[in-house]
Amino acid sequence: MAGKNYVHQLDAKNRMRIPAKLREEIGEGYSITVGAGGCLYVYTKEQTEKVKETLKQVNAYREKQLKAARYILYNLWEAEEDKQGRILLPDNLRKHAKIEKNVIIFKGPSCVEIWSEEVWNDYFNDVNFEELADAVESLTNV
Repeated sequence: MAGKNYVHQLDAKNRMRIPAKLREEIGEGYSITVGAGGCLYVYTKEQTEKVKETLKQVNAYREKQLKAARYILYNLWEAEEDKQGRILLPDNLRKHAKIEKNVIIFKGPSCVEIWSEEVWNDYFNDVNFEELADAVESLTNV
């Protein structure tokens, strides 16, 4: 079910839970890495393997491709849940997503996304529906 979002808070030790419904969808062995727009992407084990395979295709002489691949792989973290089902968000991922306390966990178009509530609100603060319509239309004209 795409489009569902949940509001949570990090605890004092920077831990959080993935909501049970989403947790069922992503299964065991999921990973978290940097995402577009200032969020974090939560990939299933299968998605993680596809991302790694895709990044193997980068041209070592194309600096922008190489930098993107390095950044994504450097920040790729295999989530480790404690006995209560909480995960610790590493500092590098929290900094990328500017997560301090409140988080939005969103079932995005291709994966689960984790956002800082403030970044999420800013992201949608200045929505231009004409641009959104053009972007959606371009998907249907492929």
